[in-house]
Amino acid sequence: MGKEILVIGHQRPDTDSIAAAIGYAALRNKTDGGGFQAARCGKLNGETEFVLSYFDVPVPPLVNDVRARVKDVLDGGLLFIQPGATVRQAGIFMRQHGVKTLAVVDENRHLLGLFTVGDLARLLLEAWDTGNVPMDEPVYKVMQSDNLVIFNQDDLITEVRRTMLETRYRNYPVVDDNHCLVGLIARYHLLAMRGKRVILVDHNEKSQAVPGIEEAETVEIIDHHRVADIETAEPIMVRNEPVGSTATIIARMYKERGLDPDAAIAGVLCAAILSDTLLFKSPTTTQVDKELAAWLADIAGLDVANFGREMFRAGSSLRGRSGREIILEDFKSFNFGSNRVGIGQIEIIDPDTLPVGRDELQAELEKLQAEKQYDLVVLMVTDLMRNGTELLFAGPQGRAVELAFNVTPGEKSVFLPGVMSRKKQVVPPLRRLLQG
Repeated sequence: MGKEILVIGHQRPDTDSIAAAIGYAALRNKTDGGGFQAARCGKLNGETEFVLSYFDVPVPPLVNDVRARVKDVLDGGLLFIQPGATVRQAGIFMRQHGVKTLAVVDENRHLLGLFTVGDLARLLLEAWDTGNVPMDEPVYKVMQSDNLVIFNQDDLITEVRRTMLETRYRNYPVVDDNHCLVGLIARYHLLAMRGKRVILVDHNEKSQAVPGIEEAETVEIIDHHRVADIETAEPIMVRNEPVGSTATIIARMYKERGLDPDAAIAGVLCAAILSDTLLFKSPTTTQVDKELAAWLADIAGLDVANFGREMFRAGSSLRGRSGREIILEDFKSFNFGSNRVGIGQIEIIDPDTLPVGRDELQAELEKLQAEKQYDLVVLMVTDLMRNGTELLFAGPQGRAVELAFNVTPGEKSVFLPGVMSRKKQVVPPLRRLLQG
């Protein structure tokens, strides 16, 4: 992915998170001439796999973390010399290119050793005593090859910095997994280093962001959730609108620029709006969502109602999933005051599509709560045909669910007619109770 700006959604991505990244990267590449890469922070769910396959859109590359690594700071310069070159040739090469360290490699660019200007000076000083100036000696006879401090291109900069402080050499060779030279790294690389540049879509909460976000440079945020706790070193562009999906905001940005997305991109964005608004049944749905979905559907040649049902049918197929996998299918963590809360949500169109029973789901909720030390874990099983959600919950703060949704004390689940939205109907009452 090089030096491109990553456009990336939240962990355990849903269709809106993936579509927003794809759609916004495509828009910026069109308006800014390239340099933007859609990415994902987790495995695709069944619904999103269906959407990308339906529109023949490539799956964004997986990014497990955005911490700075050695390969992110290398400047592309790659100078090396063959072991048969003479000391004289090495010295001339150093002077011509203004470098003080040369890597010595074989014909396959495997690292063999280093030859430095310090080595050259030492040889010349020794020649004063012996009278023998070894300028025609091959480099391999005088190079450093033992006890070299070598970094891999995927090493974390934090670890590299620590090693540099302990050893204090001028330059350090960097290799790939095959021990082939990819460059040299020096202290000035770290001084000039900037973190990976990222644009966050469909979230602005640190606990949901790609790991290592605190080491990255967040340059933009586009979201439709509450404003949370992502911190930046300087002012950035933040676009946060109370609409049903982030894809709606991206579609609006195309319109504002007088551009139509490509048909496939339009289809993916339309699918995300349908997904996040639950076919416009969610209370988060706005008129803007409906209008822009219709515009996108026209570009993509979609029948919204038929496609939406087909998409949800594909997404609600949980065949073969364990209870834990179902809970984590679309799971988000929140900090409400001093309380850590996890809320998962799945959508079904038929109760029989759940491959495990409620007892197993409840048991897995209790295990997850204990393992991850959540104060409360909730699973929303949203039934699109019944227009409601069954809540299952576990944890020492289960009383908050009882109070928020009028659950009989001692019960571990409740069906809530009309409740379809995690963001608007479940998170707010729990936050009020737990932060208060």
